[in-house]
Amino acid sequence: MNYALILSGGSGTRLWPLSRRARPKHLIRLAGARPLLEQTLDRLDRLIPPDRRYLITIPEQAPLVRDMARDRAVGIMIEPMGKNNLFPMALTTRLISESDPEAIIAFLPSDHSIAEPEKLKSSLGLAFDVARKGWIVTLGIPTRHPETAYGHIHIGDEISGYENRNYKVYEVKKFREKPDEKLAEQYYESDEWYWNGGIFIYSAMAMMDLISKAQPELADILDQLSGVLARESPTMEKPVFDWAASTEIHEAYDNLPKKFQTSIDYALMEKADRVATIPVEMGWNDLGSFAALADLVDADDNNNRVGPRRDGEEPRVLLPGSTDTAVFPGKRTIVCMDCHDLIVVDTNDAVLILPRKSSKDVRSIVDKLKDRGWKDLL
Repeated sequence: MNYALILSGGSGTRLWPLSRRARPKHLIRLAGARPLLEQTLDRLDRLIPPDRRYLITIPEQAPLVRDMARDRAVGIMIEPMGKNNLFPMALTTRLISESDPEAIIAFLPSDHSIAEPEKLKSSLGLAFDVARKGWIVTLGIPTRHPETAYGHIHIGDEISGYENRNYKVYEVKKFREKPDEKLAEQYYESDEWYWNGGIFIYSAMAMMDLISKAQPELADILDQLSGVLARESPTMEKPVFDWAASTEIHEAYDNLPKKFQTSIDYALMEKADRVATIPVEMGWNDLGSFAALADLVDADDNNNRVGPRRDGEEPRVLLPGSTDTAVFPGKRTIVCMDCHDLIVVDTNDAVLILPRKSSKDVRSIVDKLKDRGWKDLL
C-alpha cells in the first residue's frame, strides 16, 4: 500500500520575523493562503487516505501540528529534538515496515508551495509504480534560474516501460548539493540538470536496504529500536507518538552520532545506485526566502508587491516613487518613498528591512538574536 511521510518541523529561521520556532512557515498563513501543512494534507486527499499518513514534528510545534492534522493522519511523531531529517525518516520508515513490509512511501516536506497540485498527484501516482520496481524516485523541478541554495539532479537515460504515462522517467546520474555560482549557471543552461525538490518516493524494503549498505551503523540503531516501534504504533484514535516519552528512542537521539544528524540527501541519496527522477513543472516554490515568498503576491506596474495583513484587514501601505519593493505588513501604516529592491516585514514585536538580494541571509539574523539573548524573538 501507499503511505505518506510528511516533515512538519523546521526552525523557522528563513522567514523571520514572520516565522518563529514555535510557529514556522508551514504553520502560519503566508501571502493570505492557508497554512502550508494544511495545503500539503489537502494535496494527499484522494491519493493517500488519512490512516496511511505520518507526520514528524518537534515539541514546540506539536500542538499546532496535532490540531491541523486531527483526523487527517494516523501518526504524529514528536521528536525529542530536531536533528535534521535522516534519523526521523529512517525511524518512521522502519515503523511503517513493521506492519507493512511492502509499503511504498512518499517522503514530503510540508513547507513548500505547489501551484498545480494535480500535477503533483499525477506524478506521485507514476512514482509509486516506479518505486514498486525497486527504484528510489525523486521529483525533478525544472530550473528557473541559477540557484546555489538548492540541491540539483543530473539525469541520465530514460527508463523504458513508462512511455505512455504523463511524465518521463529518467535514471539519476548524480546528486549535487548546493553548487557554487559557476556550477549553478552551468546547470541552469543545461537540459540535463533539475532542482531537487526534496520529495522522495521509495519502498520501505528498498530504503532499509540502502541504509544497511550505505550507513550500516544507522541500520544497527534501527534494529535495536525495532521492538519499541512495533510496540508503540499510533492509531487514528491515538495518533501522537511522543518519542521523548520512550526511553530507548530518547537515548538514541541523545547519543546519535554527528554523521547521522544530517539530511537523507547527503547520507543516502548521494550513495544510492538505483535512483530515478520524474521531471515535473508543478509551480513548486520552497518559500526559502522573502524574495521567493514575494513571488506569490501580485505585482503592480512598478513591480511592487504588498502582501495581505495577517488579521485579514486592509493593508495600509504607500509606495510613492518605489520600484521592485515587497512589503509584508502588520497593523501599522508603512510608507516607502523612493525605495528600490527592498523587502519590508512588519510584525508586532519586530521590523525587518533588507535589500532583496540579501533575503537568503535572514537565517544569520536569528543567530545574532541568539547571541544577544533575545529569546523572546525566536
